[in-house]
Amino acid sequence: MYMNVKYILLLLIISLLSCNNRNSVKDILPRSSFLKIEKEVRVKLCHPQKKDLCMHKKFGAVASGVVVEVTNVGAYALTAGHVCSDKDAKNFLKNYEHEMIFNVLDINKKSFPVKVIAIDQANDLCILRVQGIKKPAVRIASRSPQPGDRAYNLAAPTGIFDKNMIPIFEGFFSGSSENRSIYSIPAKGGSSGSPILNHEGELIGMVSAAFVHFPNLAVSPKYEETIGFIKNTIYLDRIRKESTNVISLLKNIFTF
Repeated sequence: MYMNVKYILLLLIISLLSCNNRNSVKDILPRSSFLKIEKEVRVKLCHPQKKDLCMHKKFGAVASGVVVEVTNVGAYALTAGHVCSDKDAKNFLKNYEHEMIFNVLDINKKSFPVKVIAIDQANDLCILRVQGIKKPAVRIASRSPQPGDRAYNLAAPTGIFDKNMIPIFEGFFSGSSENRSIYSIPAKGGSSGSPILNHEGELIGMVSAAFVHFPNLAVSPKYEETIGFIKNTIYLDRIRKESTNVISLLKNIFTF
């Protein structure tokens, strides 16, 4: 009788622990890899005749991103191509003096400067180099998602984000349409560039857009294009940096 009670209690404890694990994804989501992106355009407007009579305006925007590879001086991060592009701002403000300030915030709300490395306009992808950040990179999935696979999203929609607080969303991979992947994940301005993850917390996509009349579906570049762009861009950037270092070293050696 005593052994039966112990056995029942053991089964009850295991059952409770199993249920608790099924109800939480805290151990798989790469929250420390998430980045909130802040973009600010500072414009100087001066009177056409009175050049010393000027006023200053600021325009801000927010987006999301994720660390995809760590280096000894910082990291590479993925976000949406339209987040990195300043083509529209340049065209709109071509007659005005303006400056673009671009930085990211980590999970501790610490700010880091960034540099745009490459933009894939066709697939709306961008790789940034983040100086000085020391956060782990998200793991890259080894296979593409299949329709019906569960998916998770870490994002800062409309800029909602705080220290150790990142909105978490859940949905499913619905399939592809017009060379884009569709996920049943809600998205809003600020979600652009946010990572889409599989049930193991591995990167499978990135929020690029949402449907205007139904923002509960997120649009992502396809898995193959996303992962290929990440790997190729980082590889080429490292080759460029190594070549620059070699040329600089040779110049120092042969300078008399």
